[in-house]
Amino acid sequence: MLTISDIDGPDLIGRFSTTATLDLFNNKNPYNKQLFQWYEFKFGDKRAGELLAVFELNEIDPESRQTKSIFNLDEIGITAENFPPNIYITKFMKNKIYEIPHIIMPDLKPYEIEVMFWGLRECRPINFQSIQQAEVSIECAGARITKIIKDVQKNPNFESALTDTDKYKIIVNLPKDNSFWPHLSISCVQHRLFGMKEPVGNLVVTDLQKYLEKPSVPLTSNDEALAEAVNELSKRLPYNFNRVRRSVIDAYEAVLASQDKEVGQRKLTIFESETCQTESLNGSQITIINADSLALEHENENNDISENTIKTSNNSSIQSKSTMDNYRDLTAADKLKRNQMEKVATWWNKYYASKAKLRLEKKPIIDLDEGLEDSYNVYAEFFEDEPIGVKQRWAFWNKAKKAIMRAGKARKELKNLAFHGIEHLTDYTKIKKSAIDESLDIIENDRLKELTLLQTFDIIDTELENVHDYEGFNDCLDLFPLYKGKGTSRSDEKGDESRVYAKFKGKLRIREITSNGPHRITLANINKIPRMSIHPVLLKEAYVESKKNRKTDSGIRTDQQMLQFDFNQHPITLKCRLYIIKALLYRARDASGKADPYIKILLGNEVIIDDVNGRLCNTLEPVFGRSYEFEVTIPQQSLLHIQLWDWDLTSLNDKIGETSIDIENRWFSCHRATCALQNRYDSAGYNAWRDTKKPTIILNELCRTTNINLPIYTSDFRSLTIDKIRFDCDSECIEFVSKGIPNDMSHRKVHHESPEEYIRQNTALAALHGWGRKINPKGALVSEHIECRSIFDPKIPDVEQGKLEMWLDIFPMSRPPSSAPVDITPLKPIPYQLRLTIWNTTDIELNDENFITGEKTSDIYVKAWILGEKDDGQQTDVHYRSLTGEGNFNWRFIFDFNYIDIEEKIVHEKKDSVFQIGNSVKKLPPRIVIRVYDADLFAADDFLGECILLMTHLPIGSKSSNNCKADILLDPKHRSLNLFVNKRIAGWWPLIAPSKVGEIRDTILLGGKVEAEFTLLTAEEAEKNPVGEGREGPQPLEEPNRPKTSFQWFTSPWKTFRYVVWRNFKWSIIIGIIIFIFVVCLLLALWSLPGELVGQLTSKVFKTNTGKK
Repeated sequence: MLTISDIDGPDLIGRFSTTATLDLFNNKNPYNKQLFQWYEFKFGDKRAGELLAVFELNEIDPESRQTKSIFNLDEIGITAENFPPNIYITKFMKNKIYEIPHIIMPDLKPYEIEVMFWGLRECRPINFQSIQQAEVSIECAGARITKIIKDVQKNPNFESALTDTDKYKIIVNLPKDNSFWPHLSISCVQHRLFGMKEPVGNLVVTDLQKYLEKPSVPLTSNDEALAEAVNELSKRLPYNFNRVRRSVIDAYEAVLASQDKEVGQRKLTIFESETCQTESLNGSQITIINADSLALEHENENNDISENTIKTSNNSSIQSKSTMDNYRDLTAADKLKRNQMEKVATWWNKYYASKAKLRLEKKPIIDLDEGLEDSYNVYAEFFEDEPIGVKQRWAFWNKAKKAIMRAGKARKELKNLAFHGIEHLTDYTKIKKSAIDESLDIIENDRLKELTLLQTFDIIDTELENVHDYEGFNDCLDLFPLYKGKGTSRSDEKGDESRVYAKFKGKLRIREITSNGPHRITLANINKIPRMSIHPVLLKEAYVESKKNRKTDSGIRTDQQMLQFDFNQHPITLKCRLYIIKALLYRARDASGKADPYIKILLGNEVIIDDVNGRLCNTLEPVFGRSYEFEVTIPQQSLLHIQLWDWDLTSLNDKIGETSIDIENRWFSCHRATCALQNRYDSAGYNAWRDTKKPTIILNELCRTTNINLPIYTSDFRSLTIDKIRFDCDSECIEFVSKGIPNDMSHRKVHHESPEEYIRQNTALAALHGWGRKINPKGALVSEHIECRSIFDPKIPDVEQGKLEMWLDIFPMSRPPSSAPVDITPLKPIPYQLRLTIWNTTDIELNDENFITGEKTSDIYVKAWILGEKDDGQQTDVHYRSLTGEGNFNWRFIFDFNYIDIEEKIVHEKKDSVFQIGNSVKKLPPRIVIRVYDADLFAADDFLGECILLMTHLPIGSKSSNNCKADILLDPKHRSLNLFVNKRIAGWWPLIAPSKVGEIRDTILLGGKVEAEFTLLTAEEAEKNPVGEGREGPQPLEEPNRPKTSFQWFTSPWKTFRYVVWRNFKWSIIIGIIIFIFVVCLLLALWSLPGELVGQLTSKVFKTNTGKK
């Protein structure tokens, strides 16, 4: 394939190879299959285009030198009438050109392609010159429509007049098989001086079937359940679900229609590439597809049997979106608890209730707060260290395809499919938890269920545009990027953003023309139709071929209303309120492994907010809690950029990433993406209605827009009827008004609002929530939400940098909001002081053995901390030589900490290094850890047991040590209290012994018991009533009454002898002394006896008498 240039000559576009068929036709059945095929040609390894062709090899008769064929070929003369004037074709084209025989052409059907020119957006300078006058051309099969913008910078929309509706129509005969449909080209050139034209960019729209309009039919109960399941699934996937789902259905329908393995393999290969799956399909995979296609008929037979069961699940699935549906299952205590919670609730209570609801649905998947790695494709390679085999992945794709195509049990299947792979990973890498951790998990679940008693909203794990029901907000306007230079310019491929110098905004609609005229193209009238049966005409009321009696949908009516005004001369001014809650950054920006993020907001290329003073230091999970209010002018300022920057002290600030929102598309969308619908209408309190229009007004406007009669309310306003469809008010709202005390309703209803009006608004709101399922399937309204938008760095656009939790409210300046923005300021922690007094311990394991006496002893001391062992760890003095496992301390610990009640988290700020600017903030659960150790002089201390207590769910201790069992900690149903409410508790708590290497222990084995007293005070109360640490004053504690045997041997030698040596070897020592004295005496006797004997003998022998004279 070559492109022709008058200056440079032909230039290679791409090439492909194929084999011609010798006999295309079977004489018995010459029209048994379609002959034309698409051939893809490439330039190197890159895709360069497609060619729709058929190749036949004909045999030449040796006698007549004529080609043998069942039809004759008509030559087309190379003239200006048949071809555009071109030097290369007229001078160098030597081969003959023939017309395509009509016998092999497919059957055609008439279609009209309606084009709405709206404007150009995001125009970038070319060669340092901004685009001024631009010309946009739309071409399909040789027919071209052109529209000019005189000044793009000043008036980015196409000019409109009363006589020109800016909607054009192309009448074209297209094949019945839409796989042979031609592509549509959108090109833009700018007009320079002296009549020069410079290309701005072009786009080839390959998927025209996307714009084919189909008649709107009411959804059945099965369809409603399927739509609801698909929509909920799209909210949980961190990528564009619409494109992937479309690929699944395309692949499935292709196999069912043709039973062609090659078609199915090609479709599914595209599907794999779109979802980051590069492995090709093997034979077993194709077998699975064919087996599914054969089993489809059998499934249809069973649909009638399960229809009643499906209807029941459908009704509950559609209503499960609102937390009010759980009202009927609540007990009287739950209702009372909720009423008390709503009286003091703020927006953050509502936020954490929504988080709790999401976590309960996704259990045990970790959500955004726990650092979910949702930048990974959850359907592909989940983590680097966990490869998933091809067969396992294909089994999952097959389940997704079957769940989407089947109506039965759709919601249940699709709800579980979203995290199928990651659950597999969780089970694969699951580490066995301790008994205490499992007990705390159950307590956490109970706390989450309690939070969901409040009102909630949707937390969408992706952009709002990716939700299936909202169709990317392209129902009125589509945005087409125009690529300049070499490279792909196809709409079904992602091109390089640096090649986009402008984007065309407009709308394409394709409709099949049906009338009484003979529109089917047959061999009888094929010669009467011109070779290019395409005619551009203006859309006028008198156009004959248009369907006059066709029911107008909301999207067409919106287009007509949009074109009634000249927005260049009369731009729309909107007031936007942007709420940014928090962010999660995937990559550190500083050497400390953290970042100092702040927010910057741009409209187009203009910076309107640079909140560098609001930066948060040393965090990858910044909680901004900021709202910004600004005005937007459409069409001049249609694109909103939200950027995150990293502040640096010594260098330039770095851009972390950004996300963009098309405000214009949201404003004109029929999905009403301006101010989302809350689940319940309240005129006061934490759930107060934010929109400037009440639900009744919104409902009436929707009915007028779609040509539906206004709603008819019952006399008590508890239900209404629209087009024979009934909507009922929520029973909880009715009970709140009917049974509530008027003076006790101020937390939900203003005093001057009547109960009937309150019920009427909630009834209208119920109809608005069911609008997209019951009345207009293509017009689902946006419900209250928080969208988690991905942020990308333009320098590396394929790498996600993090997530940003936010929502956007848009109001017209004709009805500006009268109330203040929602207060989402981060809650400030409250300072507390915990006074923990350790009185005694008992039944502590005796870990040491005296090498002299063989006695079992332990040198016991207790250690406790809240923030961390190295941060605020404190310990008692040592109770030496405990012979019975008893320890006496009378020791007081004092812990100061900051606590956020709604989050139930302790906020800890500290510097990670000396050179760090600002403190790092950590949020920890309010747990107190108490451990008992055996002190050793020359070795590490031995860990004997621990007790972990959650202060918000602190189990009540035993009154005596004999009744203290391990179930106090291990049984989550054990009676407990909230220390932040009750303030003080005392008792005995068990210590769980650790498992030793090579030893099999029961999980309920006690390592001892501790007698403690907990006292919790606020910082103000603690300042008024001070105490000292340990046993010091003020309010000192008495010295413990320890036994006399408690001492340290090398500092008390006399006590060591008395209580160690003498106590154990008393009789041995006495007997030894007696023996020693006896031996000494014996030795003395033996020593003196010989001399005495000699003296006696001498005196007798010599009769010596020394005493006489």
